[in-house]
Amino acid sequence: MTKLNPDLMTAEERIAELGEILARGFVRLRARKSRAISADRGESCVDFAGEGSGHGAATKPRQAGP
Repeated sequence: MTKLNPDLMTAEERIAELGEILARGFVRLRARKSRAISADRGESCVDFAGEGSGHGAATKPRQAGP
């Protein structure tokens, strides 16, 4: 973000700065909503207990019935 006087900026520079301001506001809003969701559950969406190894124990193949 520039700190130039808007009167000294081109239209393209003003639009680019406006885009930066809006993008930063959007990121802050999403971060605030994310914190509120995490605070309700006390955890993050990626915070979960696994149910075991990602690799199962080797099993014997099933045999077809009669």
